[in-house]
Amino acid sequence: MTLLQTKPAQSAVVEVQAEAAFESRLTTEPEAGASYRQYIRKVPIIRESESCLDVLNMFAKDPSIPCVIYCNEEDRPSGLIMRDVFYQRMMGRFSVDLYYTRPAFRFADHHPMKIDMSERVGSLLQMALERPDSKFYDCVLLTDGDRLAGVLTVRDLMRLSSGLQAEAEEKRELILQESYRHTHNIQSSLTEVREAAAKTSSECKQMREWSHTGKEKLELVRTSYLGLVDDMTKREGQASELVQNASRISSITGMITELANQSSLLAMNASIEAAHAGEHGRGFQVVAVEVQSLAKQTRKLSGDISELLQHIERLAADTAEGAVSSLREIQSCESHVSEGSQMFHEMETTVHEIEISGNRVYQLAEETVQRVERVKLELAGMSNSDVSTT
Repeated sequence: MTLLQTKPAQSAVVEVQAEAAFESRLTTEPEAGASYRQYIRKVPIIRESESCLDVLNMFAKDPSIPCVIYCNEEDRPSGLIMRDVFYQRMMGRFSVDLYYTRPAFRFADHHPMKIDMSERVGSLLQMALERPDSKFYDCVLLTDGDRLAGVLTVRDLMRLSSGLQAEAEEKRELILQESYRHTHNIQSSLTEVREAAAKTSSECKQMREWSHTGKEKLELVRTSYLGLVDDMTKREGQASELVQNASRISSITGMITELANQSSLLAMNASIEAAHAGEHGRGFQVVAVEVQSLAKQTRKLSGDISELLQHIERLAADTAEGAVSSLREIQSCESHVSEGSQMFHEMETTVHEIEISGNRVYQLAEETVQRVERVKLELAGMSNSDVSTT
């Protein structure tokens, strides 16, 4: 099987950098109060010394002021005077005589809604919506610690909510885009996994075929080896039998030599007796000489045969010893042949299991690619629906 080492492309590096920037954009905590700063309104602050007439003059001087805030001696916001509510209170028939000279803070709402700037925007909007109807249109006081930072009107809250929703939609669009990109990358990776699994399965199949072929060839070697062991065993027996037969023949040649010696002795005696017989023993003398010559030749041939048999016996003994040594050496290889056959069997089994796993990985990768493709289509549909809606 082939392991491929790939060098990351420049596009991959750019994607990683873009992903890091996206994660940073989503996870970076905004500065405390940053969400409110563009919506905060600055309004006048009054003390205990300002009268109702002073407040009316403030409202008249600047019609855009929605309210004024009463701050106590510690400079903490302690009351809220809304323009419309204050006007209604001061427009009565006897209001000029009753209220104009009185301190304005006495007519303030001393339990206004106060939110610290560190509070999350979602929590602020939730609390503002949960106010009773009598205070629903009152300004919300924003504080920075114990100090007044400004106020938010209902319009400001609506703009803040709209901006928050737009920001959420932007993040959602970014998430959809990033999700689409991630699913595309996942699909590409799964496609590579699927191709690698298919290649692995193909190579495993080929390796299994090679293992099976190697196992069969090794089995043929083992069969030939067993035949060779049997043949070597037979030849060892034949060599031993040949040594024994050569020993017997040597003993027979010894007997022939003994008979030749006796024949030579008899021929010599016959020659002596023929010489004593004179003219009548001359023919027998010739026979005796021939018998003695034949005995001599027989003795010579017997010696030659004995020497040849001794040489054959030595060769047969060497052959038998070599056969025994070769047989032992060949028998010592039997364990290696058996181990090799077992290894091929285990390799074939293991490769088959890897092939099954590779096929399973291929099927899972194929199914996952199809699911990711459906997810991509759904993400693309969501993104297109958002565009059409906007």
